[in-house]
Amino acid sequence: MRKAAVWLAVFLLYSGACAAQEKPVVQVAFLPFAGYAELDEAGVPVGKGVTLTSKLLREAGYQAELRILPAARIWLGLETGEVHVWPGMLNKPGLEEHTLQTGRNLGLVGINLYYRPGTSPPRWPQDIHDKSLIMITNFTYTTALREVLNDPERRLRVNKSNSHIGALRMLLRGRGDYLLDYRTQVASAMQTLDVEELPSIEVAEMPMRFVLSRHSGFAEQLQVDLDAAFDRLQARGVELDVTRQ
Repeated sequence: MRKAAVWLAVFLLYSGACAAQEKPVVQVAFLPFAGYAELDEAGVPVGKGVTLTSKLLREAGYQAELRILPAARIWLGLETGEVHVWPGMLNKPGLEEHTLQTGRNLGLVGINLYYRPGTSPPRWPQDIHDKSLIMITNFTYTTALREVLNDPERRLRVNKSNSHIGALRMLLRGRGDYLLDYRTQVASAMQTLDVEELPSIEVAEMPMRFVLSRHSGFAEQLQVDLDAAFDRLQARGVELDVTRQ
């Protein structure tokens, strides 16, 4: 009887320790982008960003459920806690109060101003005065860029596209003087359309990190765990720059 009681106590202690170490399943959302995050034929998210994020979460001891969502749904999910993690840039006004960021960079994301071949390279921001600019719907870019774009004295006309391929086609067809877009997305769109590389100038560059919802209930611990996992993988020589070609 005494031996059985001892074994029961050991079992309960072991079970309690396991329960204490159990971590929540992380809800991860990605923006759709060919080669970075897209659905395969079976409807499973694949791509460089998906692989790197999964690797870091496994190293941190978490399981994850992965989804590909439009920007508006990701931002709403971060605000409500439905989305726990988004690999991206914290540049949407008002999102800061709902989120934390990890301290390690997953790469630097460049924003370029593209122009048609045969035209003169623009000076930024002087030459966008009284011009038409193509931008991507729901993309917020950076605070500094928004200040330039929202300056009424520039008399800027903005045309929106729902896709990077659509925006590139608009520029090539003369439906705008310039295209303001992320470098990697335009490179992918040019490859898809099989067009020569467009001339451009870089107007901004910002770090990509994990943006964590404060409403998940475990954002602070996840932040610590992901940064520690990043450091361990980096020390082992693992490539952790998702923007590197």
